[in-house]
Amino acid sequence: MTYAERWEALQSKEVDLLAASTTHTMERDVFIPKVETGFSFSTPYYYFFHAFAGVPNMVACADNMDVSGACASLKVCVADGTTTLVQLEDMIPSSNILIQPTNEEALSALLAGDCNTIYAGTNEVAEAVKEMTSQGESIVIGDVQFNHEPIALVTREDDAVFSDFVNWILQALLNAEEQDVTQSTYLEVARSDLFGDSFAFAFQNAVKAVGNYGEVYERNLGKLVPRSGLNEINQGSTGRIIGGEFGSLDEEGPLFHTGTTLDKVKAKGFVSCGVNERAGFAEFDRTTSTWSGIDVDLCRALSAAIFDGVPDHVVYHSVSASDRFRVLASGLIDVLPRLTTHTYERDVLEPTTMMGFSFSKPYFYDGLSFAGVSPFGSCADRLDVSSEECVGLKICVNEGTTTEAGVRGLFPEANIVPMATGKAAVEGLVSGECNALAVMTLLETPSFKLGECWIMKSEQPVTRRNLLQSRMDDPVWSDFVYWVVEALFIAEEQGITRETAENMPRTDLFGGLFRDMLRNAVSAGGAYNELYSRNLEDIVPRAGLNLLNNGSQPQFYPLPGLSFE
Repeated sequence: MTYAERWEALQSKEVDLLAASTTHTMERDVFIPKVETGFSFSTPYYYFFHAFAGVPNMVACADNMDVSGACASLKVCVADGTTTLVQLEDMIPSSNILIQPTNEEALSALLAGDCNTIYAGTNEVAEAVKEMTSQGESIVIGDVQFNHEPIALVTREDDAVFSDFVNWILQALLNAEEQDVTQSTYLEVARSDLFGDSFAFAFQNAVKAVGNYGEVYERNLGKLVPRSGLNEINQGSTGRIIGGEFGSLDEEGPLFHTGTTLDKVKAKGFVSCGVNERAGFAEFDRTTSTWSGIDVDLCRALSAAIFDGVPDHVVYHSVSASDRFRVLASGLIDVLPRLTTHTYERDVLEPTTMMGFSFSKPYFYDGLSFAGVSPFGSCADRLDVSSEECVGLKICVNEGTTTEAGVRGLFPEANIVPMATGKAAVEGLVSGECNALAVMTLLETPSFKLGECWIMKSEQPVTRRNLLQSRMDDPVWSDFVYWVVEALFIAEEQGITRETAENMPRTDLFGGLFRDMLRNAVSAGGAYNELYSRNLEDIVPRAGLNLLNNGSQPQFYPLPGLSFE
């Protein structure tokens, strides 16, 4: 099918999913007029750049977006119904563009001389060079790479279970690569019954069929586009903050979203946010009765996006780690920015609520650290429970958290002391119930010393991703939350600040009532870098995964929760 036909084919159930080099954009996520709905997108499975290829002097013109003088004869072939076309129309006049139904037909037109340049993704451009070179033609690829588009699998928005299944099959391939599990060792992928007994070996069978992600890439793309940059797995040392693609924002979605959280929040006049008091994330000043922190700023950005730029229409609810999912599921809160990690279980079937949840992109990454009375903090950091000085190691940890899950993945049960809250874990260390404390980065470090014996480390291989979480049964609201977070990332990438928020685009994709949602989100507290600087820089200087990805660094990251034997 052509790119232009794909949306009707998916929505009409002619196909179950799209794997047709489809870019995840805001427009496609939220509302496509011809099918009157948006769609669900998996984690990106490929990032490609766009480039020009063709006759050498014309490619140079295209790279410089020059259509004057000797460049006036520039004619660029491009596929219809693609984000590639949308981008090209912003770069050169339409009179210099020749639209073709597909990339294959755009290549054929280039070969026939109907145009002198093609504009496409790097893989299509590489194919064009290969084809024309084989025919003795002189052809070059332009020096400029434009954009970085996240290519994803696409499913219908009204079937969250199938969308989750598709996404986690992809996650299984990424996890297998990270764990060095290959097609020949597929039996190391453990069974999982979250999707039911009938699919207990789904992940194992997926790896058996095609291998891990690295094997899939090498087999299909390795020779055309050698794997590099965004398409590699991030090992934790370089930036992972990256903005998405807006796509075309000119379409108009429905004015009202009856029955959705978005309409209910608009009607009640405030958004309810579940938070947890934590330095830099959510702090309550009892003198002024005000909240501050990056979680709070994200809630304020949501408020501003909903209520015409007013950031203070927020009611904050303090929720514990053990209650947070039940509180969100009950509807008492609309969104959960509290330190919460996106995991397989929480995405598909969280055990305390027996439902799944939706997640934004991560807005903060941290790693597992230990504090303790000498020598036990150092023992925990070395994972040493057997040497003479470390035999008595007891680690207090807040139960029901990914911190606890990380600790249980590293230490025997006998060395772990679960505590009801983070505060109780600290108190357990002070009282002597334990002699070490598991925390996530310096953010959870107690602000006192026990004599002079504190030891802090930050070297353990556990990374937690903090995201905004919403109920899975409301895709309109989840999309709204997702794109508010994206707006802050994109603003940083484009150098837009709180003071210049009017440079963010307008869109009616959520209807005319939310036309300025992107501008208002940024005007509430600024771009992502401004939020980080104001709330976290003095506590955890921005580095590593929390840096902006400049477009050339590894971006893939397997979500946690799948088991390998």
